[in-house]
Amino acid sequence: MMRLLQSFSVVLFVVMFTFSQDVTVNASVDSQSVSIGDWIHYSVNVKYPSSTPIGFPTFKDTIGVFEIVQQDSLLKTELNGEVELKKNFIIAKYDAGNYNVQPFAVQYKDIGGKIHSVFSNPIPIEIRGVAVDTSLAIKDIKPQLTVPMSAEEIALYISVVLALVGAGYGIYYYIQQKKKKAGLIVDVKPIIPPHLLALIQLEELEAKRLWQSGEIKAFYSEATEIVRRYFELRYGFIALEMTTGEVMEQLEKFKLEKNNISSIHQFLSSADLVKFAKYQPIASENDQVIGQARSIIEQTKPDSGPKISENNIENKTTNSVNIVS
Repeated sequence: MMRLLQSFSVVLFVVMFTFSQDVTVNASVDSQSVSIGDWIHYSVNVKYPSSTPIGFPTFKDTIGVFEIVQQDSLLKTELNGEVELKKNFIIAKYDAGNYNVQPFAVQYKDIGGKIHSVFSNPIPIEIRGVAVDTSLAIKDIKPQLTVPMSAEEIALYISVVLALVGAGYGIYYYIQQKKKKAGLIVDVKPIIPPHLLALIQLEELEAKRLWQSGEIKAFYSEATEIVRRYFELRYGFIALEMTTGEVMEQLEKFKLEKNNISSIHQFLSSADLVKFAKYQPIASENDQVIGQARSIIEQTKPDSGPKISENNIENKTTNSVNIVS
């Protein structure tokens, strides 16, 4: 009888140990060493038997010391009695140093109804600061060469551009109607040079007076969106979908002057701090944003005419004629 009880205890222990091992939690990142402010893609994978009830934690704004920039919906798949849960995050840290993505617990019930916890693996992350050459003197951004326009001049300038766009559309519509009657359809799309479009949008943004009304984050978001869209049309890469670090890597391929690269990095990084790290800039910093954006566009615009390939025209004409209001 005693031998039977011992055998039963061993079997029960083996079953319970095997059951607990069936619930696994694995976390991973795309990179363990990034620059300050860069996005980190953090993925979580949970596997367990379909007969096991589990509790997956919810996340609001942070995972440990990392801020959550974006999180996808929980994806669930089931195959041969095994369930797999996947969830992807984009996280970021805005202080340089060495940190850990802390483990989190996934709870489940065993066959006896007892609650257990399985923890994800911690992941060390290095956040690198921006290297600064302290031996060089600090230089201001080059001032504009043009005289600031008055509100009346801005309104007149925008009216002329809109009138030209309207006239262009009228001519386009007239030609299309004639082609339809003749049985020929020709797709003619008017193009505004990227630097001119960006400057118009900056004038409109300045006229909105967003940061003066307390909408600081919206102001920085729209300013960087204008500059990033200009990069897309000017250089042909998807700047709106990239992190600041990825944008800088692309721009370095075009052999821009070192001071222009530095100005662009400072402009985008400062805006990231406001948009994602809840940094509150002072009024003088806000007042310089439009001027910095104009300077970047003026220093990187083509020497003569827009340089856009046929593929870029075909893929991005819709964006090139939409003026952000």
